[in-house]
Amino acid sequence: MGKRIAILICTLATILPGASAFADVIDFESFSGPRTFCNSPQTLSIPTSIGNVNISGGTILTNATNAPADETSVYATTSGCGLSNTLTLMFPQNINNFFLDVFNGQTFPDTFTVSDNMGNSTTVTLASNTNSGVSLVSFPAAGDMVTVTTTDPRWDFFIDNVGFDQPTPNTTPEPATLALLGTGVVALGAKVRKRGERKS
Repeated sequence: MGKRIAILICTLATILPGASAFADVIDFESFSGPRTFCNSPQTLSIPTSIGNVNISGGTILTNATNAPADETSVYATTSGCGLSNTLTLMFPQNINNFFLDVFNGQTFPDTFTVSDNMGNSTTVTLASNTNSGVSLVSFPAAGDMVTVTTTDPRWDFFIDNVGFDQPTPNTTPEPATLALLGTGVVALGAKVRKRGERKS
């Protein structure tokens, strides 16, 4: 019987998605700032499971005016306030499964480029902030530096939900998939138990 349970556990371990021992999402909710820009640039040093992640080029906004989502606090930048048109994220080591949300702060569509120091790069054009201008950007593997930038001379954008070393949010199994998997595991366990009772 113990051997069958071990086989069942091994089977489950191979079919269930594994979670990394080191997984983090930075959502800026522990920070607060003004609703609008023109405060000093803030370089953040955020503790994570792999060490501190340093984020620079922008500032924290809380309950930002005209944000394209109901994000409480975001890391943001705009032109005309002494902030950079590039937000830089520095990790203490190379990371895997990198993702983040990019929000357009403009009242018109704008284009943004997310790239790392390993050659990954994605360019997205986002709708205006009044039309839910947001995109999830991800790389399966990333270096230890990621930048978010635009060539727009009047830039205005935010980032939030920076994650790494875990599945990208849109790859999470749906509840129906998990229910089906659970039903299969229960049926497999019942079959193993029934076979054990017949042999006894």
